[in-house]
Amino acid sequence: MNTDFINTLAQELATRINKLINIPLVKEEDEQEFFKMVVKMVLEIVISRLGKDIKLIK
Repeated sequence: MNTDFINTLAQELATRINKLINIPLVKEEDEQEFFKMVVKMVLEIVISRLGKDIKLIK
């Protein structure tokens, strides 16, 4: 599995989510890391369910 691909995609998706959602009393940097962590977990679950033979294109 290409972890660089997952990290890059998670970062981009987390940034988009962070622009749409504001959690009161939480710093923007902490929000970004939270969304990145959640997106990364979801991506890893989805990709693992699809199978290990999937070749991800960068």
